[in-house]
Amino acid sequence: MAPPAGYSKSRIRKPCAACDAVIRARHQECMYQRAFTCQTQTADIGEKLPDNCWLKVKSDSPDVRAALVAMSETSKRWGKGQRASAEKRAEVVLAYIREVGSGEPPIQWYRDKLKVYSANVINGALATFPYWKNDDLRLRSLQSVAPIDKCVDRVRTNANDHLADLLAGYVDHHYDLMAFGFENGLYGSANPVKLTTLHQRTYKLANYLEWIFREGHETLQHAGRSVLDEYITEKSLHPSASYQISRFYDWVRKTHRFVPAIAFNRRGRGKHRDEFPVLRLKESQETYARVCKHPEPQGRALALLALLYAQRTEDSIQLKREDLHRDETTGLWVIARLDQEPIAVEPEVSAALDECLVLADAHTRKLGLKETEYVFPGRTRGHFGNSVACQRIVNAAGVSGNLLRRTAVVNMYRGGQKTMGTVVLRDVLGVSAPTIHQAIKMTGESVNAPTAIEEADELRRAFLEEDDE
Repeated sequence: MAPPAGYSKSRIRKPCAACDAVIRARHQECMYQRAFTCQTQTADIGEKLPDNCWLKVKSDSPDVRAALVAMSETSKRWGKGQRASAEKRAEVVLAYIREVGSGEPPIQWYRDKLKVYSANVINGALATFPYWKNDDLRLRSLQSVAPIDKCVDRVRTNANDHLADLLAGYVDHHYDLMAFGFENGLYGSANPVKLTTLHQRTYKLANYLEWIFREGHETLQHAGRSVLDEYITEKSLHPSASYQISRFYDWVRKTHRFVPAIAFNRRGRGKHRDEFPVLRLKESQETYARVCKHPEPQGRALALLALLYAQRTEDSIQLKREDLHRDETTGLWVIARLDQEPIAVEPEVSAALDECLVLADAHTRKLGLKETEYVFPGRTRGHFGNSVACQRIVNAAGVSGNLLRRTAVVNMYRGGQKTMGTVVLRDVLGVSAPTIHQAIKMTGESVNAPTAIEEADELRRAFLEEDDE
């Protein structure tokens, strides 16, 4: 049988971009301006691989094989404006091959690379590796890692090295706690430290340390309770921020004995928080109508999941196709995740999910890979980023997803889910105990009131028909 037109048996010798080993390649490779590895389509590795080839050094790692494939894919010429970004992605992949080789990189590796590359570049480079799909991923988002280190650099620039070293040590202490959680199988909400929480703490502490330096304090030794009270008054500081600063003082005192002791609880001097923003019934009606008229289906679906079922945004964006099951009787979708009670959604939500699935079918990743797993596909972790989803909810509802979720919690108690709601909201939906107590308080009901589970489905949307009276 004759070979296809344009086929030639002749080969050239070309060095691998990963290990510099010289490999046979087809002539087409000369025309491609991209990284060449043994896993490139035009490579001919029929002969014995060199000893320094990464396929032999890390033969048991599927991540290395995927990285060698990604080397050429990430460096393709997408266009003049994207050429520089493609080259950066190739550099990240090469660094992974040489410095990590298998599995998820350690936190310090991410921190070092984020000093050079943006989180989007690193995500785009590593998103096709097998470890990225691991359910027990250490870092599911890199957006907060670089800002944490930048807060330390900001204190070093605007204050002094001593205060910056204290903050850097405090950050490393939290990373050690996080690593302890990973080593003991604690992930997600079970981990002792969340990356977003550490980012918030570091940002608040950096602002405070810069302020006390401007006030003439080069150390914490003379910046005691009176100084902190002045800062709280001047900045109208929230009690939770005061509590985080007091925790920082407690940690510093372990190595600096003359630093003053400052005691604060989360409520600030024992005062309870009175504010609990929530939509009233009339406002809920208007918001619901506004969401249903919103033309963008993904924002509409996310907002309705928060308003009707108190779903967290980070859970909604990770909704998978396998979690959706069609009810044969009604024809509507039922959301059935593992270890959770199924949710039979309303017609408006089901219609929005149908539109979202149509968009998901048409979605392609940056590297041309089809997304077939998620209902809300994206380019970061395979699904929307949290900040993108929050903005779409605001565009659809005019208010934040957190406000919609608090409203849903209150409406569940209005609708008869009282005793049952306390357990389900806390353990299944992840609602905090203070939020549950405030919701009970707002409905004017006792937590020991009779349960009306059979009425909950009918009363879930009672706020659409009743008034505040």
